[in-house]
Amino acid sequence: QDVGLPKGDSDKEDKWTAAFAPDAVVEDLFLAKVPEGPGAGVRAYLENKAMCDRLVIDRLSDGQESCGFTWHLEETGVPGQGIRGTTFVEVGEDGRITFLREICEPLYKPGDQTVELLKALGGDKVAKFGIEMPKRTPSGASDLCTYLWRELQGRAPIAEVLSFFAQDAVYEDFNYEAPLRGTGEVGKFLEKFAEITSLKFVAERFSDGSRACCFTWHVEIEGLPSDGPNIRGISFYSLNDDGLIDFVRDIPESAVKPPPLQNLAAMLRPKLRRFEPLLERSAEGKCDCNIGVCGPSGVEWATGEVVETRSVVAQRVVTASGQDVTIGELVGDAPGAVVIFLRHLG
Repeated sequence: QDVGLPKGDSDKEDKWTAAFAPDAVVEDLFLAKVPEGPGAGVRAYLENKAMCDRLVIDRLSDGQESCGFTWHLEETGVPGQGIRGTTFVEVGEDGRITFLREICEPLYKPGDQTVELLKALGGDKVAKFGIEMPKRTPSGASDLCTYLWRELQGRAPIAEVLSFFAQDAVYEDFNYEAPLRGTGEVGKFLEKFAEITSLKFVAERFSDGSRACCFTWHVEIEGLPSDGPNIRGISFYSLNDDGLIDFVRDIPESAVKPPPLQNLAAMLRPKLRRFEPLLERSAEGKCDCNIGVCGPSGVEWATGEVVETRSVVAQRVVTASGQDVTIGELVGDAPGAVVIFLRHLG
């Protein structure tokens, strides 16, 4: 936060590089492949952010050997937020970073389609969670997250899990457009995923904070081959003064890399990596834009005109690198998501 993104400044790049151990593992899950070799991951990570303007940390966990933070991008002079993300970091004895994983939110959020897909993949198979663990009272954020995901998962009713949440908790699962607010909404959300009997979240690395904890994970689906889909993710939990969870952010990686819409947004608006800045939402989480509403046969603008998908993908744009291409050439098989893009681009 003090040094800022290098954006071509060699002195800043040197400071960033010096902050990482030579053999550090850097998992920027926007990229199709984690680069190998000394310093390769750091260079790729910085190159991916070369055009970004400002990265603003929203929440930062405490911790001595590991931590995590949630963040968003901003563009100078433009109101609103750019793309949001979460970063997990581990440091070695010399204070240099030895491991980093970062994931940005997907711009297309499938909502309950994710639940239906996971149910279809696992069918009626049942995940294995092992023997029931003894009940205990966890202390601090890191211990609580470990307890929830390594000891209670698959072995306790949702009501017991909810007892660790504050009544006014905010839960951001980036499969969904709007955050869940309060234990009522959070409980219904957790019940949906509990009904996927084949699903297991395997926690990997936990930060060691007491007020907030960030951890990495991957998904296992019973019945799928070991070389099947292996979706990774990051979660961030914070506690209130009573030791109850008051904020959660979950982000899964995209199955396709680079994520098509993120990649397109990075070309068109590299400083924000969104097609339009994210402005303040209403309490119901609905979009506040006045551009128009989605009609049954396309996008209905404020003028009443309906634009069909085939007209959208035929539109020509100029990318950040100066290429003159059609929207269809950029996004391939994602025309439905493009309609959402043009609605908010205005």
